[in-house]
Amino acid sequence: MKNKAIWTIPNILSIYRLVVFPVLIFLTLGGHETIFSRLFFISLITDILDGWIARTFHMESELGAKLDTWADTATYLAGFWAIFSLEWRSIAPHILWIVVFAIAWLASYLIRIIKFRSIVGLHTYNFKITAYLQGACMMGLLWFGYWGWLTYFAIAWGVFACLEEILIVLLLPEAKSNVKGLFWVLREGWLWVLREANS
Repeated sequence: MKNKAIWTIPNILSIYRLVVFPVLIFLTLGGHETIFSRLFFISLITDILDGWIARTFHMESELGAKLDTWADTATYLAGFWAIFSLEWRSIAPHILWIVVFAIAWLASYLIRIIKFRSIVGLHTYNFKITAYLQGACMMGLLWFGYWGWLTYFAIAWGVFACLEEILIVLLLPEAKSNVKGLFWVLREGWLWVLREANS
């Protein structure tokens, strides 16, 4: 990641999500569900676009990875705050499974902070899928009502993705962004062992 430019399109999209975060919280506190859902939907779209643009047009950078991680976290928090505040009756019967995912998610962040002294954006494929699934759940809940099958599928995938990230952090010798997944980490580890054995 040698790109040093700050005002790239992916970075601007991540900054937008960070700037809009307090607005989303304010809208939730005021009960403005319609406006919240529209702005939150834009945040989800920018989350998809910033990574795609960065990879496609070679705009990836360390700063961009950090901004994306913080923006993802802010968007997640805004989404969970909204469904708890605005849709409590719909999710209350299923709260246990949401708490299970929340614990796994927080544990993955805590382990990163303990080991690397910072929140490292791993950006694994499985967690990207989790974000898309859970974003769809949140938008579906706000616009159409509760979808049980999608919610449980998204939570199960999310817990799996968090456990994968925990294993990756435990295996990585140093902080690293964009690791793709456990398979790639293990493959790199074995390649390093083979190179050392043949040197």
